[in-house]
Amino acid sequence: MDGGQILFSYIKVWVILLLLSATFDQNSKLAAKNTEQDKKRKLAAENSGFISIDCGAEEDYLDGKTGINYKTDKDFISAGKNKVVAPERYLTTLYYGNMVNSLRTFPEGKRNCYTLKPREGKNQNYYVRAFFYYGNYDSKNQTQIKFDLYIGVNYWATVADMDWFYDDIIHYSVTDTIYVCLVNTGSGVPFINGLDLRFMNNSPYRTMNGSLIRRVQADLGGHQPPGAIR
Repeated sequence: MDGGQILFSYIKVWVILLLLSATFDQNSKLAAKNTEQDKKRKLAAENSGFISIDCGAEEDYLDGKTGINYKTDKDFISAGKNKVVAPERYLTTLYYGNMVNSLRTFPEGKRNCYTLKPREGKNQNYYVRAFFYYGNYDSKNQTQIKFDLYIGVNYWATVADMDWFYDDIIHYSVTDTIYVCLVNTGSGVPFINGLDLRFMNNSPYRTMNGSLIRRVQADLGGHQPPGAIR
């Protein structure tokens, strides 16, 4: 074999190795992508029994960071108007950024209620959490908005003098339907950005029929946002 043939053989081997390397790299990236997608699908399946509502959103979506399936609120309430926070006030906070940048406002009516029907039904404990982020959605820079939050006929909290706020509660439901209501107290237009409901299977919390436990610390698929008023 002369020098030219040897060089040609080396080039063939080098090209084959290069092609094999590129194929391996492509397959590795594809496998990593599929693994990440599988993780997201698994997370979505694991929380399929949850009710996670992005109030004011235009369409359902899967949060790529948490694997939580968020639904719009159109199937849970018919009143109110969809709004978005001012562009300069958009939040990119991990876990809550997308959800809190849209909201539903209730300029009409004294009491407006979300209707939640968890599949586990009545006589169960549920963890309920509501998010509120004004974000200057109306360009009025209002800071004195105040309204009440109820679960059915039970007073839950007063949302007041804030820009970013969330509150959570454990509720023992004696009915198949749970109503989360925003009540206008004459101090600004009520609004809400997000609403979560989680079934508390084998929960250490036990309540009397219809009673509520406030200010709980329960990690049920979320994290406390920085700067939240507690």
